[in-house]
Amino acid sequence: MMPNNSPHTPYPNFDAELDESLGFLVADTGRAVKRGLYVRIAQHDIRGGHWYCLRSLFQQDGITQRELSQRLGIMESSTVEMLRAMEKENLIYRRRDTEDRRKVRVFLTEHAYSLRPTLMNILMELRETMESSMSPSEAALLKILLRQLRKALETDTENYVRALGSNQPQEADSDSKNDTWIGPKLMRATKKTK
Repeated sequence: MMPNNSPHTPYPNFDAELDESLGFLVADTGRAVKRGLYVRIAQHDIRGGHWYCLRSLFQQDGITQRELSQRLGIMESSTVEMLRAMEKENLIYRRRDTEDRRKVRVFLTEHAYSLRPTLMNILMELRETMESSMSPSEAALLKILLRQLRKALETDTENYVRALGSNQPQEADSDSKNDTWIGPKLMRATKKTK
């Protein structure tokens, strides 16, 4: 029999404790939202990570690769890799800027534009599903609280990264081996410490 202080001793109410953890609930709800979105857009041959790029380009087509990276909060190398895959899938094309040849601009294809109404309907259906579980005032309050939580975490992480100094390795949060999501503010803070 293992002693009670062993790291292998199971916690009696581990699932219940997780469900009381604010961090776990936020992260797990985020995963549920992604799963709900990804399973729907996959029916139209759109990968999960590509959705965020498409949505940003639906809002403003022709932005630079760097601007796209900053909007998405991902590293530029990850953006380039994603854009290559999206070019193969006939979703985007890239062109050098006519005034500044160092800049590469990203444009949606006609095929991507044709998918826009369907993808936006999927987004609206998912939003309605989420908001149907609460009253309008609860939904509004939840948005306020989540924005406050996000701001507090961003500020804390920026301060933490600055405190690490230039001798500490920087590590990004990764949802998968292809998605490196670190947020634009953390990305800037990380670059400053190098």
